Amino acid sequence: MNYDLSRKLELVMEVILLAFVFLDSLLLFISVFLPIRIDSYTYIAYFDLVTSALLLFGYWVQRRRSKSKEGYLKRNWNGIIAIIPFYFLGIIILNLDSSSILLNILALIKVVTLLMAARQVGKAVDKFVSKSKLVYGFAFFVVVLLVCSISFFLLETGVNPEVSTYEDSLWYVIQTITTVGYGDVVPITHWGRLIGVIAMVSAIGISSLLTAATTSSLMDKLREDREKLAKKSVDYVKKLETQVNNLESKIVKEEQVKGIETDLDDIKSEINEIKELLNKKEK
Repeated sequence: MNYDLSRKLELVMEVILLAFVFLDSLLLFISVFLPIRIDSYTYIAYFDLVTSALLLFGYWVQRRRSKSKEGYLKRNWNGIIAIIPFYFLGIIILNLDSSSILLNILALIKVVTLLMAARQVGKAVDKFVSKSKLVYGFAFFVVVLLVCSISFFLLETGVNPEVSTYEDSLWYVIQTITTVGYGDVVPITHWGRLIGVIAMVSAIGISSLLTAATTSSLMDKLREDREKLAKKSVDYVKKLETQVNNLESKIVKEEQVKGIETDLDDIKSEINEIKELLNKKEK
């Protein structure tokens, strides 16, 4: 019971950590290539700091469990880069400009190392996602989100007064995919409306993929449980058969012993009869 509880807690912690890692990677990538508000860099810097702290904790936990601590550092060398909050150090501490080439290069390097770190600190989740095929649903969602938001920004910016930064475009696509539709950002060009239609239709596909993957995962789990139960039943039956065979062999041995005892008694009685006959002859 304690083992199952610890495994569930570990899985929950890995899910939270991976959510931070992937969101941080996405935010860093967007901040390098797409125009966002100046104050957004500050929020991203603090979010990157929190992600780095969580990632450091994740690596520390796994290193403690590792048998070879020095070998763990060699195998996961990218973790040293992934836990450094470049944006926080550069923008908040050193007060560097957000458009600094050096800062952008470091941000891209961190994106790569974060994606590598995701599989290292989220092994249990990675195994589950790979087995359940949920990765396809998440990948499709990310692709649709990026392609539609970037396309909408390029088509509507400069024409639509409600779309001044990439964040406005991202906000529109997110509320369209989730079918919320606040109406604060709406397309005014024909191509922009087409992007909205694509996002709406894609939302149906994303929902179907995630539902199918989840259902398939649950069915596989039920099938595994049934196979385990069947195997346990077969093993138990074999154990019972072995015990029955042992009892039968013991019973046979006991019957043989009883037969020998009977024969001995007969022999003893015959010997006594012979003795009596000999005694009568002597008299």
